[in-house]
Amino acid sequence: MKDVKKYQQAEKLKKWRDETQPIPWYHDGLENLSNRLHPLKQVLRVTDIQPLSRDTKLYRLVSARADQPLAPFRAGQYVGITVEINGVRTTRPYSLVSSPNQLAYYELGIRKKEGGFVSTYIFNELKVGDIIEATEPLGTLYYNPLFHGKELVFVAGGCGVTPFISLLRYISEKALDLKVWLIFGCVTEEDILFREELEDIASRRDNINVHYILSEPGPEWKGDCGFITEEIISSKIGSIGKKYFYIVGNRAMHEFIKKELENLGVPQHRIKFEAFGVPDDITQIIGWPSTLDHSSRVKIRVHYFKSGMKTEKTFEAPCTEPLLNSLEREMRSELQLRSACRSGECAFCRTKLISGKVFTPPQVVIREVDQAIGFIHPCISYPLSDLELDLTMG
Repeated sequence: MKDVKKYQQAEKLKKWRDETQPIPWYHDGLENLSNRLHPLKQVLRVTDIQPLSRDTKLYRLVSARADQPLAPFRAGQYVGITVEINGVRTTRPYSLVSSPNQLAYYELGIRKKEGGFVSTYIFNELKVGDIIEATEPLGTLYYNPLFHGKELVFVAGGCGVTPFISLLRYISEKALDLKVWLIFGCVTEEDILFREELEDIASRRDNINVHYILSEPGPEWKGDCGFITEEIISSKIGSIGKKYFYIVGNRAMHEFIKKELENLGVPQHRIKFEAFGVPDDITQIIGWPSTLDHSSRVKIRVHYFKSGMKTEKTFEAPCTEPLLNSLEREMRSELQLRSACRSGECAFCRTKLISGKVFTPPQVVIREVDQAIGFIHPCISYPLSDLELDLTMG
């Protein structure tokens, strides 16, 4: 009798194991959600281009794939835009100015940088109907209610206002219970981007204040002039209290504003800077070796996969150019390096350094785990000696 019961139990167990378990209703949904939130790439089509100033345009982009809706984002984030210029495939980050409350399109405000490789191409060559690639939305310049409180100060320089447009649209549309000050520094009155919209928002929302300051005002300008000093900041926002500061602008502005906020007694943990980007002249950065200048060159030896086979290539590169720029130019179609922020923040381009020495600007924070195991971020690393890199580990 015991054997019969054992047999019956064994049969029941076998039947249970052999049964096809139905896939839970939510399984495919979560999988699709993950792909929606973090797509490996987005394929976008340009639908509209609008001039904003003499050197800045607004680009509207929609998904070029019917089966791939645009990835959602937080106000203040950016996407990396990938283009191919004369055979060189490269990526640059641009802030989203559109509101995250709608995902029918992305809008980017892109300024043509003097001597810029990608921005000049986009400004002069990109047209309605063109297809481009983009990363998922990235970046940490967004409002966090747990840590940032309810009084926010946005300090923008020039085109640095773009992420704040998205934030202000979001705050206004949601009617969030926040007190916000935007202090917007420009060169001339013609450089005030989104002026009409900013003044419209400020007129409709008592909790949003907009202030302009011009460094080179015309004779008709009646507003503030000069730079965004501690005196200007205090006159606009009053006491520092528990206000949280977001700063977006070029490197020189970051350094200037940082000192002004220190003079006001703003603690460092209540200040958030957008990623710096690469310096215009790395030789002027503290810590750069005086023995190297713009004529200095080194040899770069790269290990990578080509047609499934491990191979290597050696080329010369300037010391004063970001390593990633040299890799993109020399490797071209042989190797496509993933990147986004070009500031050492996103870590997409992290690369194993086998030998040699690189320079990273002191303001850039590289993850401890990358430093511990010998990985560098070539987007913000400059070669100081001959290098050997392993690109087979990406």
